[in-house]
Amino acid sequence: MAEPEQIRSFGHDPAVHAKADVHVEEVVVQRISEENLQKESAKALKFWSNTGLRIVLIMFIQLCNQSGYGVDWAVIGGLNAFDSWHDYFGFGTAGSTFATLNALMRIGTIVGSPFLAMSDVIGRRGTMFVGNALTILAALLQGLANGMPMFMAGRFILGFGSTLVASCSPQYMAEIAPVHLRGRLVGIMGATFHIGSIIMDAALIGFSQMPGNNAWRIPLLLEAIFPAIVVVLIYFTIPESPRYLVKKGRIQEAKEVIAKYQTTSQSTDEPIVGMVVAQIEESLESTRTGFKQSWNFAVFFTKVVRYRLLVLILYSAFQSWNGGGIVSYYLTPALETIGIHDEIPQLGINLGLVITYTIFTLLGSWIIDFWKRRTLIFAGLITIVAMQTCAIITSWRYNVSPSKATAGLTILWMFMFQCFSATFIATMHNLYPVEILSLNLRSKGMGLYGLIQGACGVVEAYGISIGIEKVGYKIWVVYIAYNTIQLGLSYFIFPETANLSLEEIDSIFETPGIQPVKMSLLIQKGKEEQAKMDREARVENEHGVIEEVSGK
Repeated sequence: MAEPEQIRSFGHDPAVHAKADVHVEEVVVQRISEENLQKESAKALKFWSNTGLRIVLIMFIQLCNQSGYGVDWAVIGGLNAFDSWHDYFGFGTAGSTFATLNALMRIGTIVGSPFLAMSDVIGRRGTMFVGNALTILAALLQGLANGMPMFMAGRFILGFGSTLVASCSPQYMAEIAPVHLRGRLVGIMGATFHIGSIIMDAALIGFSQMPGNNAWRIPLLLEAIFPAIVVVLIYFTIPESPRYLVKKGRIQEAKEVIAKYQTTSQSTDEPIVGMVVAQIEESLESTRTGFKQSWNFAVFFTKVVRYRLLVLILYSAFQSWNGGGIVSYYLTPALETIGIHDEIPQLGINLGLVITYTIFTLLGSWIIDFWKRRTLIFAGLITIVAMQTCAIITSWRYNVSPSKATAGLTILWMFMFQCFSATFIATMHNLYPVEILSLNLRSKGMGLYGLIQGACGVVEAYGISIGIEKVGYKIWVVYIAYNTIQLGLSYFIFPETANLSLEEIDSIFETPGIQPVKMSLLIQKGKEEQAKMDREARVENEHGVIEEVSGK
């Protein structure tokens, strides 16, 4: 019998496994089931304390990080309803020029994504600082543009800078957040993306009534506000990631950060501090991937990491191509297909869609700790397909026989799309890609995630803009087909990562001889059985105590 492959992720002796005839997956399930990191984390931290206030301060900086990108989401989509903007540059609400402006940002994302690996060199804070500084420069170039080349340069630089911020922020938040609050805090951080959008969408209604070119120049210049707050405050208000510190050999400093931001007592003697540091060190010492250079992405094409790359590609495409672009960047031409051409109604609907998305993203950040990741993905895709099907039916009826009823129903389906997408999917975008990447892969992986998203975004930019100009409402058919295919792929390819620490997830991908989805479900089953046994043991102990007291 061949000797089993060594599982260095957990330091087991393969000879012992062979003698005991223990299956690899059983060992991993047992190991993971016995650990109770989340419970220890919850015990160590009382949120309504000074530590909780420090976490809120981190969330404020992350709000500014995300809102800076959210402002552009609102501006570039909202300005598409401004005649003064189109008149100055000479292009329409759809077609190749508008597609190019959106694509240039995505191209900037592609070019900037590999530089996310800098976060392993200059730290997570340093990467976010650079990204926000570039965003400020981009806002100035766009707002002061005297011609299309200058405006296009601003779009490219904005994409470069925003990918450093947008990809590094969830990575940082997942690494600094207390284990038991990680999913919820990352989810809330994702919702803050739309704070900037809401503010700017509301302001755009007022700016639309302003005469001249200042109506579109001022909103573009305002894109610099949130990034400027981050640039000024980041080094004074938030700590460096403990995982980065451990990787650089600054163990004591990492312990102090964990104690300060994950415990009420702020003592490095708290059990959770040692547990978190031990997991980080174990991941660093036992990694099986190699390729430690920050610039070397060849690791993603090795056998042990290839499956993570597949999940990363599919999830990046899923985030970019699920249909959200129609109700954001391309809302103006979409509304024109059902007879809504005036600026104020278009901007008002846009504001309503963003507010709805934000509210339901907050709901999603609450339920993410109670629902499994795969369940959320399946529920999101099924409801998205349903709403898009309804939208194409009512859009078709409007084109056959225009009426306020069919136009109103189409808008209703757009709002329902936002509700379901935000509740089930939005929170996952900042969490799932981070969870599937091990510590040594995380910076490069998030850079690659941004690069793939950028490439998908370029395809989407031209696909929607030119497609909606050519086929109108029928563009929904493309999204219905894609999301249906994605649903099937998700079922067979996306592993379950709920309630596992970031380091424990390595076992799903690195355990030899078992498919990752099966492995992840096996681990979840093991955890559920262990939790059931623990509950039964507590009940028996309580019953025994009662009988003992009664006997006395």
